[in-house]
Amino acid sequence: MPLPKIVIAGAGGVVGRALLETTEGRFERVVLTRGGTERTGAASVRWSPDAAERGDEAELDRLADVLDGAAAVVNLAGSSIAAGRLGDAHLRRVRESRERAGATLVAAARRAPSPPPVWFQASGVDIYGDGGERVLDESASVDGDGPISVIGRVWEASADPAKAFARVVVGRIGVVLAPDAEAWTKLLLPIRLFVGGPLGSGRQWFPWIEAGDLARAIVFLIESEDAEGPYNLVAEPVRQIDLTRAAARRLRRPVFVPVPAFVLRLVLGNVADVLLLTSKRAVPLRLREAGFTFAAPTADEAVRQLLG
Repeated sequence: MPLPKIVIAGAGGVVGRALLETTEGRFERVVLTRGGTERTGAASVRWSPDAAERGDEAELDRLADVLDGAAAVVNLAGSSIAAGRLGDAHLRRVRESRERAGATLVAAARRAPSPPPVWFQASGVDIYGDGGERVLDESASVDGDGPISVIGRVWEASADPAKAFARVVVGRIGVVLAPDAEAWTKLLLPIRLFVGGPLGSGRQWFPWIEAGDLARAIVFLIESEDAEGPYNLVAEPVRQIDLTRAAARRLRRPVFVPVPAFVLRLVLGNVADVLLLTSKRAVPLRLREAGFTFAAPTADEAVRQLLG
Protein backbone atom coordinates (compact mmCIF):
# COMPACT_ATOMS: atom_id res chain seq x y z
CA MET A 1 0.00 0.00 0.00
CA PRO A 2 1.51 3.36 -0.98
CA LEU A 3 2.47 5.78 1.76
CA PRO A 4 0.51 9.04 2.07
CA LYS A 5 2.31 11.96 0.46
CA ILE A 6 3.38 14.99 2.46
CA VAL A 7 4.77 18.10 0.75
CA ILE A 8 7.20 20.18 2.81
CA ALA A 9 8.19 23.73 1.88
CA GLY A 10 11.20 25.13 3.71
CA ALA A 11 12.77 21.85 4.86
CA GLY A 12 16.35 23.09 4.87
CA GLY A 13 16.44 24.28 8.48
CA VAL A 14 16.47 22.57 11.87
CA VAL A 15 12.70 22.07 11.89
CA GLY A 16 12.62 20.62 8.39
CA ARG A 17 15.47 18.22 9.08
CA ALA A 18 13.80 16.95 12.24
CA LEU A 19 10.51 16.55 10.40
CA LEU A 20 12.14 14.57 7.60
CA GLU A 21 13.74 12.25 10.15
CA THR A 22 10.44 11.75 11.99
CA THR A 23 8.38 11.10 8.86
CA GLU A 24 10.79 8.63 7.25
CA GLY A 25 8.94 5.40 6.51
CA ARG A 26 5.58 6.93 7.41
CA PHE A 27 5.05 9.27 4.48
CA GLU A 28 6.19 9.73 0.93
CA ARG A 29 8.04 13.03 1.38
CA VAL A 30 8.36 15.70 -1.30
CA VAL A 31 10.55 18.68 -0.43
CA LEU A 32 10.08 21.99 -2.24
CA THR A 33 13.45 23.66 -2.64
CA ARG A 34 14.51 26.97 -4.17
CA GLY A 35 18.07 25.85 -4.77
CA GLY A 36 19.58 22.67 -6.15
CA THR A 37 18.64 19.14 -5.21
CA GLU A 38 19.01 18.68 -1.46
CA ARG A 39 20.28 15.49 0.19
CA THR A 40 17.27 14.92 2.37
CA GLY A 41 16.38 11.31 1.65
CA ALA A 42 13.17 12.66 0.12
CA ALA A 43 12.17 13.66 -3.39
CA SER A 44 13.13 17.28 -4.14
CA VAL A 45 11.23 19.60 -6.47
CA ARG A 46 12.39 23.11 -7.29
CA TRP A 47 9.86 25.89 -6.93
CA SER A 48 9.90 29.65 -7.34
CA PRO A 49 7.41 31.80 -5.40
CA ASP A 50 8.97 34.81 -7.14
CA ALA A 51 8.06 33.42 -10.56
CA ALA A 52 4.56 32.57 -9.39
CA GLU A 53 4.08 36.10 -8.08
CA ARG A 54 5.11 37.44 -11.49
CA GLY A 55 2.25 35.48 -13.01
CA ASP A 56 4.15 32.44 -14.29
CA GLU A 57 1.23 30.11 -14.98
CA ALA A 58 3.52 27.20 -15.84
CA GLU A 59 5.14 27.45 -12.39
CA LEU A 60 1.75 27.27 -10.67
CA ASP A 61 0.61 24.37 -12.85
CA ARG A 62 3.81 22.45 -12.14
CA LEU A 63 3.45 23.02 -8.42
CA ALA A 64 -0.22 22.01 -8.58
CA ASP A 65 0.86 18.65 -10.01
CA VAL A 66 3.15 18.15 -7.01
CA LEU A 67 0.40 19.05 -4.52
CA ASP A 68 -2.29 16.98 -6.25
CA GLY A 69 -3.29 14.03 -4.08
CA ALA A 70 -1.02 14.97 -1.17
CA ALA A 71 -2.29 14.07 2.29
CA ALA A 72 -0.84 17.25 3.79
CA VAL A 73 1.24 20.35 3.17
CA VAL A 74 3.72 21.66 5.73
CA ASN A 75 4.70 25.27 5.06
CA LEU A 76 7.88 26.25 6.89
CA ALA A 77 9.09 28.55 4.09
CA GLY A 78 10.23 32.12 4.59
CA SER A 79 13.29 34.20 5.40
CA SER A 80 14.55 34.02 8.98
CA ILE A 81 14.00 36.99 11.27
CA ALA A 82 17.31 36.27 13.00
CA ALA A 83 19.25 36.36 9.71
CA GLY A 84 19.94 40.09 9.97
CA ARG A 85 19.52 43.23 12.01
CA LEU A 86 15.91 44.28 12.27
CA GLY A 87 16.00 47.27 9.97
CA ASP A 88 13.09 48.18 7.74
CA ALA A 89 14.62 46.53 4.67
CA HIS A 90 15.26 43.21 6.44
CA LEU A 91 11.81 43.14 8.03
CA ARG A 92 10.23 43.86 4.66
CA ARG A 93 12.16 40.97 3.06
CA VAL A 94 11.06 38.60 5.82
CA ARG A 95 7.44 39.65 5.58
CA GLU A 96 7.32 39.50 1.79
CA SER A 97 9.09 36.15 1.54
CA ARG A 98 6.71 34.49 3.99
CA GLU A 99 3.63 36.05 2.46
CA ARG A 100 4.76 35.15 -1.08
CA ALA A 101 5.54 31.52 -0.21
CA GLY A 102 2.15 31.00 1.44
CA ALA A 103 0.24 32.67 -1.37
CA THR A 104 2.05 30.58 -3.99
CA LEU A 105 1.31 27.30 -2.24
CA VAL A 106 -2.37 28.12 -1.80
CA ALA A 107 -2.76 29.32 -5.39
CA ALA A 108 -1.17 26.13 -6.70
CA ALA A 109 -3.23 23.90 -4.41
CA ARG A 110 -6.42 25.51 -5.69
CA ARG A 111 -5.48 24.31 -9.18
CA ALA A 112 -4.91 20.72 -8.09
CA PRO A 113 -7.74 18.28 -8.93
CA SER A 114 -7.35 16.80 -5.43
CA PRO A 115 -5.92 19.52 -3.15
CA PRO A 116 -4.32 18.56 0.18
CA PRO A 117 -6.98 18.15 2.90
CA VAL A 118 -4.58 19.16 5.71
CA TRP A 119 -2.48 22.32 5.82
CA PHE A 120 0.16 22.97 8.49
CA GLN A 121 1.30 26.59 8.60
CA ALA A 122 4.36 27.49 10.67
CA SER A 123 4.31 30.60 12.83
CA GLY A 124 6.10 31.65 16.01
CA VAL A 125 5.34 32.56 19.60
CA ASP A 126 6.96 35.92 18.81
CA ILE A 127 3.51 36.85 17.51
CA TYR A 128 2.50 37.50 21.15
CA GLY A 129 5.13 40.17 21.70
CA ASP A 130 6.66 40.77 25.14
CA GLY A 131 4.27 39.14 27.59
CA GLY A 132 6.20 39.74 30.79
CA GLU A 133 4.84 37.40 33.47
CA ARG A 134 1.53 36.74 31.68
CA VAL A 135 0.81 33.13 30.76
CA LEU A 136 0.33 33.02 26.99
CA ASP A 137 -1.94 30.27 25.74
CA GLU A 138 -3.50 30.24 22.30
CA SER A 139 -6.26 32.64 23.35
CA ALA A 140 -3.77 35.42 24.17
CA SER A 141 -3.90 38.58 22.07
CA VAL A 142 -1.81 38.71 18.90
CA ASP A 143 -2.83 42.28 18.09
CA GLY A 144 0.46 43.94 19.04
CA ASP A 145 1.83 46.63 16.72
CA GLY A 146 5.47 45.51 16.95
CA PRO A 147 7.05 44.48 13.64
CA ILE A 148 7.50 40.84 14.66
CA SER A 149 3.88 40.52 15.74
CA VAL A 150 2.82 42.03 12.41
CA ILE A 151 4.99 39.56 10.48
CA GLY A 152 3.51 36.71 12.51
CA ARG A 153 -0.02 37.76 11.64
CA VAL A 154 0.88 38.03 7.95
CA TRP A 155 2.47 34.57 7.99
CA GLU A 156 -0.56 32.99 9.63
CA ALA A 157 -2.98 34.85 7.37
CA SER A 158 -1.23 33.48 4.28
CA ALA A 159 -2.85 30.13 5.04
CA ASP A 160 -6.38 31.49 5.52
CA PRO A 161 -7.45 30.89 1.89
CA ALA A 162 -6.54 27.21 2.32
CA LYS A 163 -9.49 26.87 4.70
CA ALA A 164 -11.68 26.63 1.60
CA PHE A 165 -10.36 23.12 0.94
CA ALA A 166 -8.26 22.03 3.95
CA ARG A 167 -8.15 21.70 7.71
CA VAL A 168 -5.64 24.41 8.61
CA VAL A 169 -3.37 24.00 11.64
CA VAL A 170 -1.10 26.88 12.70
CA GLY A 171 1.94 25.98 14.77
CA ARG A 172 3.29 28.85 16.88
CA ILE A 173 6.80 27.55 17.40
CA GLY A 174 9.16 28.47 20.22
CA VAL A 175 12.96 28.48 20.12
CA VAL A 176 13.96 25.10 18.70
CA LEU A 177 16.69 23.23 20.57
CA ALA A 178 18.80 20.71 18.67
CA PRO A 179 22.53 19.89 18.59
CA ASP A 180 22.90 21.87 15.35
CA ALA A 181 20.38 24.62 16.14
CA GLU A 182 21.93 28.08 16.02
CA ALA A 183 20.15 29.25 19.18
CA TRP A 184 21.45 26.26 21.13
CA THR A 185 25.04 26.49 19.93
CA LYS A 186 25.13 30.22 20.69
CA LEU A 187 23.79 29.58 24.19
CA LEU A 188 26.42 26.90 24.83
CA LEU A 189 29.47 28.71 23.46
CA PRO A 190 30.07 31.14 26.36
CA ILE A 191 29.29 28.37 28.85
CA ARG A 192 31.89 26.09 27.28
CA LEU A 193 34.37 28.99 27.41
CA PHE A 194 33.73 29.50 31.15
CA VAL A 195 32.08 32.89 30.62
CA GLY A 196 28.45 31.80 30.60
CA GLY A 197 25.81 33.84 32.36
CA PRO A 198 22.20 34.94 32.06
CA LEU A 199 21.22 37.20 29.17
CA GLY A 200 20.08 40.54 30.51
CA SER A 201 18.31 39.93 33.79
CA GLY A 202 17.86 36.24 32.99
CA ARG A 203 14.37 36.49 34.46
CA GLN A 204 12.65 36.59 31.07
CA TRP A 205 10.58 33.54 30.13
CA PHE A 206 12.17 31.51 27.36
CA PRO A 207 9.75 29.57 25.11
CA TRP A 208 11.48 26.47 23.78
CA ILE A 209 10.90 23.01 22.31
CA GLU A 210 13.25 20.15 21.49
CA ALA A 211 13.42 19.54 17.72
CA GLY A 212 12.30 15.92 17.86
CA ASP A 213 9.29 16.83 19.97
CA LEU A 214 8.43 19.60 17.54
CA ALA A 215 8.52 17.25 14.56
CA ARG A 216 6.40 14.69 16.39
CA ALA A 217 3.92 17.42 17.36
CA ILE A 218 3.55 18.51 13.73
CA VAL A 219 2.83 14.92 12.65
CA PHE A 220 0.47 14.49 15.61
CA LEU A 221 -1.55 17.54 14.56
CA ILE A 222 -1.59 16.51 10.91
CA GLU A 223 -2.97 13.11 11.87
CA SER A 224 -5.44 14.40 14.50
CA GLU A 225 -8.68 14.95 12.62
CA ASP A 226 -10.00 17.39 15.23
CA ALA A 227 -6.88 19.57 15.25
CA GLU A 228 -7.46 22.98 13.72
CA GLY A 229 -6.41 26.57 14.35
CA PRO A 230 -3.44 27.80 16.42
CA TYR A 231 -1.30 25.61 18.69
CA ASN A 232 1.65 26.77 20.78
CA LEU A 233 4.41 24.31 19.91
CA VAL A 234 6.49 24.77 23.03
CA ALA A 235 7.32 22.69 26.09
CA GLU A 236 6.86 24.05 29.60
CA PRO A 237 8.40 27.55 29.75
CA VAL A 238 11.60 28.18 31.65
CA ARG A 239 13.35 31.36 32.71
CA GLN A 240 16.43 32.05 30.62
CA ILE A 241 18.76 31.89 33.63
CA ASP A 242 17.42 28.45 34.57
CA LEU A 243 18.11 27.09 31.09
CA THR A 244 21.64 28.50 31.26
CA ARG A 245 22.16 26.91 34.68
CA ALA A 246 20.86 23.54 33.46
CA ALA A 247 23.31 23.55 30.55
CA ALA A 248 26.17 24.71 32.78
CA ARG A 249 25.50 21.92 35.28
CA ARG A 250 25.59 19.33 32.50
CA LEU A 251 28.85 20.76 31.14
CA ARG A 252 30.27 21.21 34.65
CA ARG A 253 30.86 24.88 34.09
CA PRO A 254 30.20 27.86 36.35
CA VAL A 255 27.57 30.52 35.70
CA PHE A 256 28.93 34.03 36.01
CA VAL A 257 27.45 37.51 36.06
CA PRO A 258 24.71 38.46 33.59
CA VAL A 259 25.53 39.70 30.11
CA PRO A 260 24.07 43.24 30.26
CA ALA A 261 21.26 44.07 27.88
CA PHE A 262 23.21 47.00 26.41
CA VAL A 263 26.08 44.65 25.47
CA LEU A 264 23.67 42.32 23.67
CA ARG A 265 22.21 45.29 21.81
CA LEU A 266 25.68 46.50 20.80
CA VAL A 267 26.56 43.07 19.42
CA LEU A 268 23.24 42.01 17.92
CA GLY A 269 21.31 45.24 17.44
CA ASN A 270 17.59 45.34 18.12
CA VAL A 271 17.29 41.63 17.33
CA ALA A 272 18.49 41.15 20.92
CA ASP A 273 15.34 42.78 22.28
CA VAL A 274 13.04 40.73 20.09
CA LEU A 275 14.64 37.31 20.39
CA LEU A 276 16.60 37.30 23.65
CA LEU A 277 15.42 39.94 26.09
CA THR A 278 11.64 39.82 25.72
CA SER A 279 9.64 37.50 27.95
CA LYS A 280 7.20 35.04 26.38
CA ARG A 281 5.64 32.67 28.90
CA ALA A 282 3.96 30.59 26.20
CA VAL A 283 2.35 27.32 27.25
CA PRO A 284 1.19 24.36 25.10
CA LEU A 285 -2.40 24.41 26.38
CA ARG A 286 -4.18 23.10 23.28
CA LEU A 287 -1.42 20.60 22.50
CA ARG A 288 -1.70 19.11 25.99
CA GLU A 289 -5.49 19.03 25.75
CA ALA A 290 -5.20 17.15 22.45
CA GLY A 291 -3.21 14.43 24.21
CA PHE A 292 0.32 15.04 22.93
CA THR A 293 3.13 13.69 25.12
CA PHE A 294 6.56 15.32 25.14
CA ALA A 295 9.72 13.23 25.15
CA ALA A 296 11.52 16.26 26.64
CA PRO A 297 8.86 18.02 28.74
CA THR A 298 11.30 20.03 30.86
CA ALA A 299 14.41 22.03 30.13
CA ASP A 300 16.48 19.73 32.35
CA GLU A 301 15.38 16.71 30.31
CA ALA A 302 16.06 18.48 27.02
CA VAL A 303 19.55 19.45 28.18
CA ARG A 304 20.20 15.86 29.27
CA GLN A 305 19.16 14.55 25.85
CA LEU A 306 21.10 17.19 23.93
CA LEU A 307 24.31 16.97 25.93
CA GLY A 308 24.23 13.28 26.80
